[in-house]
Amino acid sequence: MSFLFIDFNTHYGIRLYNYTEEPKLTEDEIEIKRILLNPIYKYSCDCCVDGFYQQYLWGRKDYTLKLGIYNPRCRVPPQVELIRQVDRGIIGVVLSPKHHNFSLLHSSLNFVYELIDKRGLILVLYDPSLDELRWLLDKYTFPVVLINSEHVVDNERVYYVVNHSSKIIDPRRSIYGSDAPYNSLNLIQSAKLFIKNHGYNEDVAYKNAIELLNHVNANF
Repeated sequence: MSFLFIDFNTHYGIRLYNYTEEPKLTEDEIEIKRILLNPIYKYSCDCCVDGFYQQYLWGRKDYTLKLGIYNPRCRVPPQVELIRQVDRGIIGVVLSPKHHNFSLLHSSLNFVYELIDKRGLILVLYDPSLDELRWLLDKYTFPVVLINSEHVVDNERVYYVVNHSSKIIDPRRSIYGSDAPYNSLNLIQSAKLFIKNHGYNEDVAYKNAIELLNHVNANF
């Protein structure tokens, strides 16, 4: 039996932390079919787009998918920066309001949301406030993926990233994402620990991500 995974939250390719090794994708019965490159830095930053370009140069591989990133504190307006990232093949945009000290209601993000809606992309959010999350869900129709969220909302467009240390509340809306190598584990180690702690659920490990990626017409 093969244990298939799509890893929806990895940080390979970021040179700042020397995460540029080629990750192992198969071992024993485990097979990582795709990884999503999340460019967010471990620590706060003013513009935060450097991680994207580092991953773009490293990650032009058949098993990688890319997230873009933006911070309203960036000197380059989103009308310029996000178009550059879209042209380089992103499938979504990650925002981390608490980590980077901004509100999701910041006026410069209106273009980001409209672009995501128009281009059929995914919005990935790190622990948004409940009020701002509900505002987004009421105003826009794109899917939202939450990482490290303290909130659970009853909305079929919302997915939750889970890993070996997570509590899985709703397997129908959960998507596996290891956080490797920020978690000091590689892809295989993370997947094995997930199975050890939760058992293997094909929906969480693989199928829910396929459903979401098909929704946004990702090249899978």
